[in-house]
Amino acid sequence: MPPKGISRVVERPCLVCNSQTRRAHLGIDVCRACSVFYRRTEKSENDYTCKTGTNECPLGPDSKICKRCRYDHIQRMLKERNGATASFDSSSEEHIAELPSVKAPPDKTQSGFRIYASDRFLGSPSTSGTPSSPSITRTELPILERLKVHYRSICRERLNGEMHARPSPPHPLEISLENGPFAPASFGSLTVSNRILLTALLDFGASVFPELAVLPIKERWDITVNFFYPFRQFEGFYRALTIFPDDPDKAFVGFTTWFSPHAMDNLYGDAPTGDIAAAQEHLNRHSSMRVHEIRATRDKLHRANLCHEEFLFLIALIFWVLGDLSISDEMTHLGDRYRESIMKELHAFYREHLRLDDYATRLGELMMLLPVFDRARDLKEHFEMLRLLGVLQDDHFSYQLQRQ
Repeated sequence: MPPKGISRVVERPCLVCNSQTRRAHLGIDVCRACSVFYRRTEKSENDYTCKTGTNECPLGPDSKICKRCRYDHIQRMLKERNGATASFDSSSEEHIAELPSVKAPPDKTQSGFRIYASDRFLGSPSTSGTPSSPSITRTELPILERLKVHYRSICRERLNGEMHARPSPPHPLEISLENGPFAPASFGSLTVSNRILLTALLDFGASVFPELAVLPIKERWDITVNFFYPFRQFEGFYRALTIFPDDPDKAFVGFTTWFSPHAMDNLYGDAPTGDIAAAQEHLNRHSSMRVHEIRATRDKLHRANLCHEEFLFLIALIFWVLGDLSISDEMTHLGDRYRESIMKELHAFYREHLRLDDYATRLGELMMLLPVFDRARDLKEHFEMLRLLGVLQDDHFSYQLQRQ
């Protein structure tokens, strides 16, 4: 790592749209926006046709890029990088590296992190990493593999649950993990998404950490509720960076619903009771502060540039941040053992899968993200205000959840 205050990276033009980028996405000099476009197009039904019929449309910022030619151009560069007979699957391998001022030799990682992610925010059950020599033995990562499988499972569960709870659900063929469709949140949608998420997290915890299944139900409930809000905020910001890379004021508050201070003029419009006008006024009065909070949090995650595996490891660590919970000694010891196991797997992931010899700084950056999403006090004040205004009743699910 360079000394503090000295940067080894420079901005370079994206080879597709010519915008400036500090990182090489997909292993080539393309910007984040172009890499996101390529991955989404690759996963979807790619039926784009060339606007001019020539398949040679100009690229760059001065023209509206033809989607067909944009996709084909990125694919050609990837094939050239991997050789004429090699194929590149961006859903199973992604390279994201700091761009050095002098081009690094092939297969070197000293200039930054070569990150192999199953998927930027959804993951896949497949094992991450580069092809390895038969003589190299890798440490098994059972917790990570369970995280991949069961995180994707709860994503599908939440997607389908929230979609079919809408007053006018979209056609099943129009629903996907990558594209939603996503919509602004409302009071009613937040209540529904909270119920669905908490139910999904109960199964998620017991599936990833099997010992939970035999513990008393109250302890399972307490630890899951404790995990609920930090998980929702962390995942909401993380996914927003991928789904809405160009909108710095958005964050997901459900799997398919987002919040932005600029688009919440009727957030409480479907609330059944209370002083809705006063609640909306309270929200608007603090909109500038919320914009600052959202942008600051997104900026922290953007600079951290997490791969999917790092995101999952942090989820697992957040799960075992037990704080002031009143729990049994058995639960305390279980949490200690799992935290130790998670850290061992994270070390092995950096050392053996990413082939990093010195990752102490990177590990420190990840640990500094953990307290960023502990916003329980702010949420409690907000929920109490809504209760005083009659928008939330004492027995409302979300209010009871926050009190716990």
